[in-house]
Amino acid sequence: MTRQFKIQTMLSQSAGNNLVDIPHLGLLRYLDPRKIKGWFKERWGTEPNGVVLPVAHPEGLLFRVDGLDEPISPYAQVSDTLREFQDIVQVFAQQGLDIYLLINPTLEFIRAAPLHIIDIVGDVSHALCIGNPMSRAIVAAILGTGVDIVRTATRNTPGKLAGVVLDVVSLFPMGAKNERLELTCFCPSCEEWFEDNDPGLLKHFRTFPNPWNLLLKHSGTGIGFIDDVRLGHMPEDIIGLSRQKGFNEIFKERADDQAYLREQAALLLRYIRARHDQVIAAVRDIFEQALQDLEQAPSRILLVEGSYYGWTSGLQLEDLDKTHLDRVQRDETRVPYDEIWFDPAATNMALRHIPFHSYMWRRARYYIDEFFRAVDSVSDPVKRATTGIARFPRSAAQSLLRQRLHQCVGTAMAGSSTLISLPPLKSEQTKSQRIGFVGVALTRDIGEKFIEGIKIPEGLAEEQVGTTLGDLLEMLSKSASASEKGKK
Repeated sequence: MTRQFKIQTMLSQSAGNNLVDIPHLGLLRYLDPRKIKGWFKERWGTEPNGVVLPVAHPEGLLFRVDGLDEPISPYAQVSDTLREFQDIVQVFAQQGLDIYLLINPTLEFIRAAPLHIIDIVGDVSHALCIGNPMSRAIVAAILGTGVDIVRTATRNTPGKLAGVVLDVVSLFPMGAKNERLELTCFCPSCEEWFEDNDPGLLKHFRTFPNPWNLLLKHSGTGIGFIDDVRLGHMPEDIIGLSRQKGFNEIFKERADDQAYLREQAALLLRYIRARHDQVIAAVRDIFEQALQDLEQAPSRILLVEGSYYGWTSGLQLEDLDKTHLDRVQRDETRVPYDEIWFDPAATNMALRHIPFHSYMWRRARYYIDEFFRAVDSVSDPVKRATTGIARFPRSAAQSLLRQRLHQCVGTAMAGSSTLISLPPLKSEQTKSQRIGFVGVALTRDIGEKFIEGIKIPEGLAEEQVGTTLGDLLEMLSKSASASEKGKK
């Protein structure tokens, strides 16, 4: 007779509604979608109930969208039999897997400068700003088109459209030079939002040092930051966090001026409040457009990093877990999302009002998104011909991708034993609202095969290359290191 120990019981009670995230369709060239259930069970000890599919990649769309002439990703066709997006949807839905569609609203392949994010000193990035209504319209059109494709493709399959996901982990990248913080976004749309909702606030951040410096610090290689900003924190709490890390020293002779620091902390809390409300308003708009006129809408899901305050998402996790009236809308409308996904290791918090999935990757999609952005940087012919990446031979570019891959998979949480540490599943006996977990279909082995299959265009001639791989890593890691959590 085989005895059963407590750990087996705990594992059986830790699963719930489990999903497999396919962050890039190119991975399906090395992971048979028809065998995804077995692969997932071998890795996690349980089969998935659904699959998460992207509707766009950093390099382009995955299907045509009326009104947009943006490029189609070379990975949109997975194989000779999986040529279109609906083919990929069907191969999963026919296995009884529900479909979740995910979009990262930054959409860096959209070459429309007026829609791009701008930092506090006026420098422009290639990412879309969701504060701009036209950006939101583009995001919603792509997501909504994906919804229509899935609804058509799953008419006669057991798996159906179950959810739409906004990856808001890195909406607002951060940078710094000479201790001066360069946060985003301060495009005309964002500035108009702040002026309408907290007139005069932004002028306090167009100086040095400013209120951000209480919780952010330029380390020389990136930005160290404090993200333990709780929902009920007062200015004195912010000052205490700043002093604990020594960040207040940037204010020099006023570093111990309690009245001055309290004023700066109050301004910072107003900024955090306004930015959070702005993102929630943008989320509402995107979901409303993408799901308009649907009789039965799928779940609306936010994918966040999981820290108490996400500097690059602009969101406070505790404020997402609420059932009261939406402060932005100021009427009887409830919050514009139905579920949250986040890294369970980021905090010890379990949501008590909003259902959530534990996303089994450190910092959620942060390192995953950065890896695939790096793939786009070295494989895009235009970037290989017109940017600093052109200076590096294919071998150096591949080395960069492997370094990024190792960094990425090193932050994965995998294996059935990791499920034991998750918050309890939703039940009458617990206050937790966890309904399952999300595992990611990216491993070192799959990633290595993916890198080998990438077509890297020619850069400059070998004899013109005089820069080291270290220089390349530094060049392409600036945006990532700017918000490195390891600096905490």
